[in-house]
Amino acid sequence: MNDQLVRLLNHLEETLDPDRQAFVHDLHVRALTFEPVDRLPLILQYPLPNDCPFKPFTHREAVDDPVKMLHNELVHAFDTSILCHQQVGDDLPYTVRANFGTVIIASIFGARIEMADDNPPWVLPFPNAEAVQKACDCDALDISRGLCPKIVDFYEFFRQTLAGYPNVKQCVRLVLPDLQGPFDTVELLRGSEIFVDLYERPDWVHELLSKAAQAQVGLARRLGRLLTDDGEGVSHQHATTILGKILVRCDSAINVSEGMYHDHIAPHDEFVLRGMGGGGIHFCGKGEHLVPVMLNLSSLRCIDLGQPELNDLDALYAQAAERRIPLVRVRVSQDDLVSGRVKQRFPTGVSLLHAVDSLEDAKRVFDAYLRSG
Repeated sequence: MNDQLVRLLNHLEETLDPDRQAFVHDLHVRALTFEPVDRLPLILQYPLPNDCPFKPFTHREAVDDPVKMLHNELVHAFDTSILCHQQVGDDLPYTVRANFGTVIIASIFGARIEMADDNPPWVLPFPNAEAVQKACDCDALDISRGLCPKIVDFYEFFRQTLAGYPNVKQCVRLVLPDLQGPFDTVELLRGSEIFVDLYERPDWVHELLSKAAQAQVGLARRLGRLLTDDGEGVSHQHATTILGKILVRCDSAINVSEGMYHDHIAPHDEFVLRGMGGGGIHFCGKGEHLVPVMLNLSSLRCIDLGQPELNDLDALYAQAAERRIPLVRVRVSQDDLVSGRVKQRFPTGVSLLHAVDSLEDAKRVFDAYLRSG
């Protein structure tokens, strides 16, 4: 380990509060299981202060060095900060993951991965259907392929390192990386032609989705042995709490109709959810037209909203609450937060996320939110 990570871990060992994390965990679980709560859990997002003594490494450095990856995850991830949390006092669960972006499952199928500047790794689609077919003619459960060995090594390093810091180990959960979802992975491999394929060769798309779903469950189960995300019936993704053990990303699926999603994509999402004993579905963008189908998946436990402001939140909440399916990372206006109106709109069954411009703003908004309760 480098000296900077040692100093960071020593600092966190002295300052992290396991009792506070236990309270945060309990609040999230009660809200997401529709129990009565005095207030909804709220996580604040803010940039790292300029005077922070621990500066993040570039993403390009971190993907090649587990020391720098762990450092970054503890300092600033998803625009939240374990390091700065005590100054804000919000309801942030402490999580660390191997952050390789969206490409992990695609890498099992030989995806062509590149990094542009300091952006996360990205996939260059295969040039044609024949190349995709050849790439997918492999053992989807072979975790010696692609980035899988590197991911395992990173988690083993995380576990070994945190073992020397018992307070940090108690407070910080090692959680699954971003494993996307079956359709998102196939879209990475095939590119936008996959939307034409859904009409012209649906059986072939089914085969690809089945392979991607198998790979996702297989790797998630293997990594599960290295995680410490062991809450009963819950886990953590996107720096917050979810119900179930996996989050299926459905960002690409918002571009298809409700019927197309129902017939061709949803069964594979259900395969992943069921294979992990239940979990959540995430989408960015305007995906409310798919929600009625999602709510009928027997293994769905929650819905994570990447851009809730693009959807009719009150209508979504009414649909989901009827099925006792919580909404995760709901964003509302600052006025709704500090006036108490958010609790009138969503009495329970919701967790909240709010972005501000600075650490000082985060303190101010959270204090005002507590007073409103």
